[in-house]
Amino acid sequence: MKSLLFSLCLLTGLPAFAQMDLPPDFVRLLDSLDIRFTAPLDSDYRERMRHDNDYLIDDYAMASRREKLELRFHIRPEVANDRYYQLPHLAATTLAMNLSSNDEDAVTAVHSFGEEDLELFNADWVRMYTFRPKRSFSDKQQAQLVALYREGRGMAYTILLFDDAPDTLEGRQLSLRFR
Repeated sequence: MKSLLFSLCLLTGLPAFAQMDLPPDFVRLLDSLDIRFTAPLDSDYRERMRHDNDYLIDDYAMASRREKLELRFHIRPEVANDRYYQLPHLAATTLAMNLSSNDEDAVTAVHSFGEEDLELFNADWVRMYTFRPKRSFSDKQQAQLVALYREGRGMAYTILLFDDAPDTLEGRQLSLRFR
């Protein structure tokens, strides 16, 4: 976690939207939940076509050839009539199970974060799920779903897709944080 904190310190010194044109709809969505997007300006990230599938519609997607990493972002405002209203653990776990492979040998690991990490994300609740994604969702071998929740605002998901974890993986997990 110390390296995660160090990565955050390095990233927060960078302007969030410098040299990266984000779609206006995505920026409005981030602003509506008061979420900070930390752009990976130290690599060759480019916007990717959004992947519409049966499981999740991307709000924004980007990928790096050098890092061999794809990032997909999903922002869900909190709505009182939502079946997962104020139940982030159910919303995130359900999403992770829907995105993960149903193969008999597929494994899903769940990482819980401590108080220090909650402050890092400025969130009330944070979990990370690591799993093999369904082929209809991604052709990559591994996925990490970082789920953030802030009461009164909603859920923010970062999905990292890769075959071999790049050295920058921990820093990319911090792409979204509540302000």
